[in-house]
Parts: sequence; structure tokens; C-alpha cells
Amino acid sequence: MSAFLLQTFTDWWGLLIPATLLLLHSLAVISALHAIRNVRTSQAAVAWTVGLLALPYFVLPAYWVLARSRFAGYREAIRSVGRKHRETLSSIERELLTASDVRSTSLTTPLEQVADILDTPISDNNHFQLLVDGNAFCEKLLEQISVARGYVYAEFYIIRDDHFGNRFADALMQKAKEGVVVRLLYDEVGCLSLSAAYLRRLREAGVDAKPFNTRQGWVNRFQLNFRNHRKLLVVDGELATVGGLNIGDEYLGNHGWVTRWRDTAIAIEGEAVKKIQAVFAADYYWAERNSLPEANWRHHSPDEKETLANNDSPDSSNAAGNQGSAALCATGPADTRARATMMFAAAANAADTRIWISTPYLIPDETTITALSMARARGVDVRILIPNIPDQWLVYLAGYHYEAELKSLGIAIHRYTDGFLHQKCVLVDDSLALIGSTNLDNRSLHLNFELMIAVDAPDLVAEVAKVLKDDFASSSVAEASRPHLQPWYGRIGTVIARLFSPIL
Repeated sequence: MSAFLLQTFTDWWGLLIPATLLLLHSLAVISALHAIRNVRTSQAAVAWTVGLLALPYFVLPAYWVLARSRFAGYREAIRSVGRKHRETLSSIERELLTASDVRSTSLTTPLEQVADILDTPISDNNHFQLLVDGNAFCEKLLEQISVARGYVYAEFYIIRDDHFGNRFADALMQKAKEGVVVRLLYDEVGCLSLSAAYLRRLREAGVDAKPFNTRQGWVNRFQLNFRNHRKLLVVDGELATVGGLNIGDEYLGNHGWVTRWRDTAIAIEGEAVKKIQAVFAADYYWAERNSLPEANWRHHSPDEKETLANNDSPDSSNAAGNQGSAALCATGPADTRARATMMFAAAANAADTRIWISTPYLIPDETTITALSMARARGVDVRILIPNIPDQWLVYLAGYHYEAELKSLGIAIHRYTDGFLHQKCVLVDDSLALIGSTNLDNRSLHLNFELMIAVDAPDLVAEVAKVLKDDFASSSVAEASRPHLQPWYGRIGTVIARLFSPIL
């Protein structure tokens, strides 16, 4: 009897194992065909196809978790606002969208060219203040929260339960206790290490703290590849701050592994704040399926605009040149076209004399590389500033490949040596500065919800130029014929990391 059972068990396994392997390989082939048809970029399609066919046991589950580049349900959720909250929907559309494929400006300035390409409206009558590094950002953020009278909206990718994180939480809780409506959105992946006690303390104090919840809906259930990487604060629909900094001591430079955290943000007062508020409103509706009944969507009358233009603003540093127009570049995987890539390409195409880009991660797509190389071929001074030390090793190693490719096209790559560079900034000629959360990598270009603000205020653009000149002075640059030296294991790591660059 035991011999019979043993034989039966052996026969069963003898059939099951080949059948399972056949099934896995068949699914891998089907998935490879799916990748060829559906993955957004050709590089990513090739990477996934090779991986699925060569290493199906490891790559197959990763493909169905990480490979989606279209975020399902976000746009549909926002449209459904129209059936319940028509005022919110019309406000979001008015603030963020112009008619698609229709010229809405004269295209005479870089700001108009970027705005027109992205189908986003330009707002006038704004005051701006450049916030260089973490301490300036922290103090401005807390100052703006402290003057709130009606509501505070905050949205961040990372929030830490540390000294700065607790100062931020205390400021929000104090406002909630005063009867101010306080709403906070955070990314679940970015805040994976945030303690439950921190969130519980906020909620018990009356703060409406919600995860953005990128895995909402059955299509997104097993997706880990999407992030809400935006960083913004809106106060009473009148004041706002956006930039590249999250909430945590490391962004103040108070971290053991780095001597300085180099970053940039911008404080805004004026008409552009309503557009930043519209970004939060759209994200909040996705997270909570509800509108913002307390939100102020009223724009100033012409007389009020004239009065504001003639008055000094607390966020303008008393500088008239910090007044100007702005366009919001809110991009993400729910877009029907690659708008983040289009933003960089439009900036490059608009440049006559220079385009300087500061980014912590360098994994550009082919469209961006082509746009930058075309600008360089026209004689434009094209420079890219990246960190010399990593905070994410795979992304850092993959960047070496693109550094070599860009240098071969005559584009100067500078490596920042005075700490860790995290700022996301673009300077076009003496006319336009873009500041926000968008990195020059595949994740920001195609997988993350991001936010940049494009500004043409003369003094602010000049200040950005001065800051970037100082950053370049604190960097090293290698000639194209002399690539950045790496040990042999670093070169191998670069090759491997580049294979994964489409999903980094």
C-alpha cells in the first residue's frame, strides 16, 4: 500500500511540476506580448520583455505589480464630481485646464510656450519668494499655517515623526483647535515608516488626515508603482508653498549621512494659489470622494487686482520684481499624454541662450534627451546639475549611463559636491524659472503625480540664476573624454541598474 501511495505521489508531482512550468512560461509569453503592446515607452517594453522571457519566475509577478504606467480611475473619479459637486469640478477645470490642442497664447515668451503645450492657463498678479534650503522652507511653511483663518490644505510625499515633523503637526493641530479646517494628504508608500501614533494624534486633534491611496480600485489593487510625489501647502486660497522638500529633519540638513541638504521651494501669494488649490481638490476627491465645501474659489476683481499690484505683499520680500505671472504644471500617470516630458521639452525648445536643470536623479526619456540635444545644437548653454552622492543606489548607478550619453551630445553634467542635491529646478534664459517636485527620471516623468510652477517674475528668475551659479561653483564637471571614474563593480552595477531604469 505504501509503495502504491509513493508511486501515486511521484506520478502526481511528475505531472504537476511540468504543467506548472508550462503555465508560468505561457503566462510570461502572454505578459511579454502585453508589455510590447501596452508599456508606455519602448525602453521599458524591451526591458520587461527580456526579463519576462529570460527570468519568468522572478519577473512575472514583478511585471503585474510594477509595470502599469497608466493610473486607472483618477480622471473618471474627478469627472464624477460633476454629478455631486458641480462647483468643485468647474473650479478644478477652470483653474487647471485650457482647451486641448488650441493655441491659447501668442507663444512669444517661454512661459506662454510651456503653458500652451501643457494646456494650462496662465495666472497674473502673483507675488513670489524663493526659499533656499530647508530652514527657509520650514519657517515659511509654519508662518503661512499660523495666519490661516478659514482652512489649511497640505499634501506631502514624505512626513517624518521627528522634530520638524512634530513642529508641523503641532502647527496643524493648533489651527484645528482654533476651528480652522485642516486637511492633510500623504502618500502611503512615502509615509510607510510614519507611525500610527503620529496620525492618530493629528486626527484626534481634528485634522482631516488621509492617504492618497494609489491602490484604490480593483485595477490598482496590487500596484505599487504609482506615487503622489507632490509637495504643497495652501492657506485660505490666498497663500501657498510648493517645492521639492518634504516634512522631516533630513530636509533641514539634520541628518547623519549628509552635511547639507540642498533644496529649493517657492512661496506664492496671488491668483496662482487657486490653481494649486485645484490640484489639492482633485487629489482630495480621489482620496476621499468628497469636495472642499470651505474652499474659496473667488478671484479678485480688476480693482482688487490693481490694489494688490500696488501694495507690498508679505510673501514678496518687498520686491516689485518678484511680481509676475505663473503657470502650474500638474502632471501624473492619469494624464492622457506624457505632459511631464512635454514640460521639459517645451522648456528646452523655448530656450534661446541657456537651459539649466537641477535634478537629484538623471534617467531622462528619449524625448527629453532629443529636446535637450536639439537645444544644444542651436548653441544653447545646456547644463544639468546632479548630486555627487546617492540616496538611492539603483537610480544613482543608472544615472552614470545617461550622464555619459548626454556628455557625448555636448551637454555639461555637473556633480554637486557641497552635500546632497535634492532641488528640482529649471532655468530658461533670463525669462523663466520652474520649481517644484518633478525629477528628470522615468518615475517623475511617467509614474508619479508631480507639481511644478513656472514663473516669469524678473527678480525671482534672476535670483534663481544666482543660486544656480553658486551651485555650479560648488560642483565638479568631467569632460566627455574623461568619464567619471568608477571601480569595476560600479561599472557592472551601472549596466544592471540601466536595465531597470524604465521602472526606477
